[in-house]
Amino acid sequence: MNKQDPKRSNEPPVWLMFSAGGTISAICFPVLLLILGVLLPLGLVPVENIVAFAHTWFGKLVILAVTIFPMWAGMHRVHHGLHDLKIHFPAGGWVFYGLSALYSVIVFFAVIAL
Repeated sequence: MNKQDPKRSNEPPVWLMFSAGGTISAICFPVLLLILGVLLPLGLVPVENIVAFAHTWFGKLVILAVTIFPMWAGMHRVHHGLHDLKIHFPAGGWVFYGLSALYSVIVFFAVIAL
């Protein structure tokens, strides 16, 4: 009996992070731009409220989500965009996704230290 295991791809976890980043970017960035780009400079939202929110556990989760996932989405786009342009890096997946993982760890510890 010839037992053949299908070749497993490492793409599903990366696509998960990519789609999460795209979704979070589409949903959260307009709200963040409104709050941080319009309401805060006009004085309609006090800075103390934003700082207090950032120090709660939910605020830290929001900061993690809006910083980590879009980075994965961006690096995934850069990796595949360069591939489409026929620019190939040796171990390009390891480079781009490794940078995203390193960024994720750094941001995680920075946010936890808040």
